[in-house]
Amino acid sequence: MDAKDLRKRLEKTEDKLSIFTNIEILKQYDLYVKDIFELIKEFLKDEEKLKLLEHSFYQQYEVFVIKSITDENIVLKLLDENNQKETIPHYSVLDIIQDLSDNTKKQILYDQDFIERHEIIDYEIKGIVGSLSESEKEKLLEDEELFIDKLQLQTWQIAELVEKLTDEETKMKLLKIYPIEDYLKARIVCVLSDKNSLKMLKEEEFSRYEKIDILASIEIKSLSEFLVNNKEFCKESNIHPYQIISRLDQEKQKEFIKELEQINLSLNEKREILATLDEEVKQSIDTTNFPEEFKTAIQIEPGNFAKKIHVNLEEDLEKYRGLDNLIRINPEQFTQEERNQFMKLCDICPNLQAISTLDKVVETVSTGREYKQAEEWITSILDNLKPEYSNAQKLAIIDNCIGNKISYSPDFDTEVFKPYDNRALWKIISSGYGVCNGIAKVEQYILTRIGIESEMVASETHAFLKIKNIELPFANGEIKKGNTILDPTWNLTNHRFNGKPNNFCKSYEEIRKNDKDGEENDHETHKNDKELEDATLNLDDQSLRNLFKSVGLTDEKGQFPIKDLIEKSKFLDEYFANKPEENIHKQFLLLSKTCPEFARCQNSAMSALSGILLNHPNLRFNKCVVNRVYDKNDEEKEAVLFVYIDSDELGKKFYFADKKEGKMKELPQPEFTKQFECYEEDLKRANGIRPWEVTEQEKEKIDLSKDSGKIIAEEGEGR
Repeated sequence: MDAKDLRKRLEKTEDKLSIFTNIEILKQYDLYVKDIFELIKEFLKDEEKLKLLEHSFYQQYEVFVIKSITDENIVLKLLDENNQKETIPHYSVLDIIQDLSDNTKKQILYDQDFIERHEIIDYEIKGIVGSLSESEKEKLLEDEELFIDKLQLQTWQIAELVEKLTDEETKMKLLKIYPIEDYLKARIVCVLSDKNSLKMLKEEEFSRYEKIDILASIEIKSLSEFLVNNKEFCKESNIHPYQIISRLDQEKQKEFIKELEQINLSLNEKREILATLDEEVKQSIDTTNFPEEFKTAIQIEPGNFAKKIHVNLEEDLEKYRGLDNLIRINPEQFTQEERNQFMKLCDICPNLQAISTLDKVVETVSTGREYKQAEEWITSILDNLKPEYSNAQKLAIIDNCIGNKISYSPDFDTEVFKPYDNRALWKIISSGYGVCNGIAKVEQYILTRIGIESEMVASETHAFLKIKNIELPFANGEIKKGNTILDPTWNLTNHRFNGKPNNFCKSYEEIRKNDKDGEENDHETHKNDKELEDATLNLDDQSLRNLFKSVGLTDEKGQFPIKDLIEKSKFLDEYFANKPEENIHKQFLLLSKTCPEFARCQNSAMSALSGILLNHPNLRFNKCVVNRVYDKNDEEKEAVLFVYIDSDELGKKFYFADKKEGKMKELPQPEFTKQFECYEEDLKRANGIRPWEVTEQEKEKIDLSKDSGKIIAEEGEGR
């Protein structure tokens, strides 16, 4: 006998519970446990089902008994009772909940106490929500407070629930409700219809890579139309068509290429697409009737870097014209022949990416145009090094040239500072701006070219060079060989104003002395005992003067030209002792004559102004601030050097460095404050108070040029 026979017996029996509780009767039938519980569910009332749990046979099948009960309030009560007895494993509790009606599941989700009692965690809650009917799930998901504050689901879990919904309007509505990360939002947009994907693409804020993912998800016809009709959008987003097409699978790429000639894209855009196709797709294309420009593009080899190409410098470089976006090369180790060829390529592809590395890990990018400009400058230095010069003499010339070419980034530590640009080897030279590790990299690169070995060393806050195995000449006629320290960044200002570089070929012991300020506070800028303990070679003052004299950077007495600036500035102060306003203007004029580019080497000019030109006994100020601001009309917020003076004789005076005219200009306070503003980061450091707004006792002035070196106040002395 089987389940059918038992059913017939149950239909004829009034006391059905007695049959189910008599195991001997049940043994007479060929039954599976599943068969028994299907009949229990059909023939017993909920009250009778509960009585089954009093029998040992059914206690081992407690979950099945509970799942057979139709009154879900009873089920919830049993689950709470089980919570005390712990006879049902946690996963079975969840299994029971999954079988409940939508209303009861919603009741559970809104019952914080129930969730806590049963220790239901976030991913299990997500499973309960996922088991709701589509309509109930949609309604429930509109309750942001429930999911974020009460259930505390993570945004990726909410995103997965939204992604699995079928109604697109609901999906888009929910994407605007929840603070879902853009990359998760983009993943959801990718599964929408083309129309809605493109709508969301325009309405939401996505990163460039997320936009590319979304565009790669739509059909080829829609994509082709989008690329033609939304060129401005792609330009603003810095998206090139090849970046999208290269993300497609092979079949979609083939479909797109069939229509390529008819699609209104530029020749360069089409060549970029062809050059970056999947290699198997390239092999499948019949190029018989292709224009020659297309054929050469298809033949270009893929590079090691994603979506870039391999450049053969020995081939006709014209084949790469227009493919700037696809070229990414690190030319640091090039031979002279390779360098010459690469510079030709930079003429053809001025916007290619020339890569340099910091710490052998961080990559920075310069354009081909910047590479060529920088290399021409480097070549001009190296070509002027006399063959008879020693390495020490070459080192002096190179360090001096860097100081006269490069300035410390004037917007360092502001909201517009671009850390990678200011560390990119050739970009630094081209722009004239960098920061410590980038500037040290520039000098190291040039030194490597002439065979001087160096190592970049860093403290916790600064980077500089250890020059290795160099021979230095001393005033007593000795030549000593060893390791020494050179800090090109801290020498910048001194070189710019033709002063003695105080951080040139110093021993570790000596350069650590420069880390101390006037109050003997040790800023530990050069502290690195492990890397620098062997840097013992120290060029004393007279030996340094002799070295720089030997290459024409001092006069015959070893005096650096900055002495002229100091003496002229002192003379002006004495001559105009009773005319402070004219004194100031003459000091500004001296600055522009000494350093015509002073408005564009702001940090060095700041040091010259505060350390020399405005630091005289006859210029008596209540307050003198030499700092930076930006023009409110300048979208780039480029740093502008300014001077603010408050004195009893002159009142409040405002001056700024005009980059076009190369001179300091005075503005009345209303005009100055209308035109210029302090950087947000500078204001934060000053507790929101602008320098000219401070009325309380003088606060300690922040020396923003400390990383660009200490200006010479007296010839040969650091200040």
